[in-house]
Amino acid sequence: MKVLHLIYDDPGNPWVAGGGAVRAFEIYRELGERVDATIVSGSYPGAREGTVEGVRYRRLGARRPYAWSRLTYAAAASRLLRRGDYDVAAFEFSVYTPILLPGDRPIGLVIHHVTGPTARERFGGVVGGAVAAVERRMLRRARHISLSAEWGVGQVRPLAPDAELHVVGAGVGEEFFAVERREGDYLLFFGRLDVFQKGLDTLLEAYAGLRGRQGAATPPLLVAGRGKDAEVVERMARELGVADHVRLLGPVSDARRLELLAGARVLLMPSRFEGFGLVAAEAMAAGVPLVASRAGSLPEVVDAPRGGVLVPPEDPEALAGAVGALLDDDRRRAELSASARESARRYLWQSVADRHLRFLERVARES
Repeated sequence: MKVLHLIYDDPGNPWVAGGGAVRAFEIYRELGERVDATIVSGSYPGAREGTVEGVRYRRLGARRPYAWSRLTYAAAASRLLRRGDYDVAAFEFSVYTPILLPGDRPIGLVIHHVTGPTARERFGGVVGGAVAAVERRMLRRARHISLSAEWGVGQVRPLAPDAELHVVGAGVGEEFFAVERREGDYLLFFGRLDVFQKGLDTLLEAYAGLRGRQGAATPPLLVAGRGKDAEVVERMARELGVADHVRLLGPVSDARRLELLAGARVLLMPSRFEGFGLVAAEAMAAGVPLVASRAGSLPEVVDAPRGGVLVPPEDPEALAGAVGALLDDDRRRAELSASARESARRYLWQSVADRHLRFLERVARES
């Protein structure tokens, strides 16, 4: 079966290198020779076509700037879906990638979260309302939709009343379960540097509050990842007076990521919304005590109190309090480390890849 998987994001993209891109790579690496798959992603400075660990990549669109790269990708991907040679295609849906889907081709949508519920908060009433309206129109025609969490069913069903919904999920590699914990003296954030979605403003305000309570005993905060808001994060840390204790590491290698997880005393994930929350599942598998916001799919993934501690989103005081309580309780951190690893075994990549293949086969068969 010849598969096209369209996703603008890519693990190496300096603007959007999120969990969805990692998920797509891991799924097709697991599927291996069972399908003839090509991931069709956007281009960016330094992007190359070719095969990575058995997964074939094709790039579309301009390399820069970001907005033009995304728009030209959407135009080229729309042409590819109309004229391309494939048995089934999967499009990782985003209202910011306005791909025109032909009605007579076998195409399923992959959705991690919808934008409408947070668009007004992010962009204001007029622009946010327009974004939500466009998203509603785009989804209403969908026939098959794959979701990464059960939480997404409630979001998507009102927007796509006639679509068949499939919950496929996301996964965690065995290498995370093999991490040997060597607790160090730092707190960790890992993810895309998107202030609004990832709650980085809440993170920094909570960290400033934590230092106000615990003073010099507060571990430094390491921020790992790339994204469009790196300079904004640096500025916010300076304005809050914690710049000397917050280290932006930028993008890190896979090996370095495992090292960071091995030593983190607590991982913080104060997102405003998450379609799945891959970082949470990876931290749990690595045995890292986790404090996350009660937002989107995170309650489903974190499985509190086994997998971590949940706090209200956009609440720096609650986040600081939960982190401080864990820092003061060695026994609780050790208990969380053990129970989180056990809970994370729900998310092994092989079972996710099998469910994704069944989704592709269903789309191809019906078409």
